[in-house]
Formats: sequence, C-alpha cells, structure tokens
Amino acid sequence: MAAELRRTDAKAYFANERTFLHWMSTSVTIGSIAAALSGVAGHAHRNWGDDYTERAVLTRVLSLTMLLVSVLMALWGGYNFQKRAVYLDAKMDGPYDSRALPLLLTIVMVLSMSIVFGGAIMRLNEPAAA
Repeated sequence: MAAELRRTDAKAYFANERTFLHWMSTSVTIGSIAAALSGVAGHAHRNWGDDYTERAVLTRVLSLTMLLVSVLMALWGGYNFQKRAVYLDAKMDGPYDSRALPLLLTIVMVLSMSIVFGGAIMRLNEPAAA
C-alpha cells in the first residue's frame, strides 16, 4: 500500500513564521534591556565613585547573562524555524512544540528580576547620604 500524501495547509507556514518573529522580538527586547543595564553599570562605575563598584560589577554580570540568553534565544528560534519548515515541507507530523526554551527563559528571567528586586530592597535599607 502506498503512503498517503497529506496536504499541508498554507497557514501552517505562516504560523511557523509568526512564531519565529515572536521569538526574535523577545530576543531583541531582552538584548535591549541587557544593553541598557550594561550602560548604567558603566556610568555608575565611572561617575558615582567606589561605593557603586560592587553593584556595577553585579549589574554587568546580570546584563551579560541576559545578553547571552538573548543571543541563544535568537539562535534557538532560527533553528526551530528551520526544523519546523523541514517538517512542513516533508509533510511530517512534528513534533512542532518547543518545551526547553520557554522553561529556560522563564527561569533566567525570574532569577534576573529577583536579583534586581533584591538590589532595590537592599538600597531601601541603606542609610541616606548626608
């Protein structure tokens, strides 16, 4: 018995492209936040004195981590786009979902925002400068 050919709906290709563009948009947003954090850390290190050096280093580490996540997310989004396009062209049944990247992204972003929030709370408890 010959294998039955299945017709791939055109909207599946557009859905794949739309998903790719959403991952790229999120990647650019996280990269922009990382660049802004890096700029603030550099400004604090140069202009605010030695009191902010430790925080500037922590902020730079956080920003570089977020930048790395942004680059990896863009690469993973491109890889998944190509993989899904091959599946669609071959009329295969998938898998079309991505479980690892959303989980990793959630963990990294929660940790990053927790560090920023913890730093803000610590700053509230510091005595005011005269």
